[in-house]
Amino acid sequence: MKNPKWAYGVTTVPSRRGDLLPTTLKTLADGGFPSPVLFVDGIENTTNYTNFGLRIVTWFPQIRTVGNWILGMWELYLRNPDATHFAMFQDDITMCRNVRQYIEREDMPPRCYYNLVTYPQNQDLSDGRTGWYPSNQRGLGAQALVFRKQGVMELLSHRNLVGKVQDARNGHSCLDGKISTTLKKEGYAEYVHNPSLVDHIGQTSSMRSKPQPAILSFPGCDFDVLQPH
Repeated sequence: MKNPKWAYGVTTVPSRRGDLLPTTLKTLADGGFPSPVLFVDGIENTTNYTNFGLRIVTWFPQIRTVGNWILGMWELYLRNPDATHFAMFQDDITMCRNVRQYIEREDMPPRCYYNLVTYPQNQDLSDGRTGWYPSNQRGLGAQALVFRKQGVMELLSHRNLVGKVQDARNGHSCLDGKISTTLKKEGYAEYVHNPSLVDHIGQTSSMRSKPQPAILSFPGCDFDVLQPH
């Protein structure tokens, strides 16, 4: 796409401010995402975040993981109606270099979204080839997701996502699967990449979920995806 315009953010919680968040922001900048909006769940005062030099949006009292992600994406969409690409990251990742520029080199397939984290279940589907390919469509991980504008519009307006918080058991968790099933209803497919463009470095989930498997194909945050290898 010619001259794409991006809107992107990072969802985070106070416990990650001095721990994983600085590492995440450093590698995001190297990956082509230098100025994300920070969506901080559970604070009133942003003083402790001014050193990052970023725009800060807060929710208080805490609205939890799913609410932070959905409200954050609505914020990005409402403030950037002319954006062509949207991305939401979590605060416990590292990323290869020049990922944004790599995504821009060719158009995303129609009616798809990108999951930049390739877990082993999806890695096995690559057949050793490099590049983008359809995942197993289970929505494994929501640490780094990229959408075109139409996908964001269809996702945020879908009753399947709107009804997520009505789930008494998983209303504030399992976001990745809900995004996948919601967009699948509209004919979208999730695509992943070999090698994985993002690594999930958080060992302790803010939702107290079970640890996710290691990302075996991530080549490291110094790996430049624009260079021939």
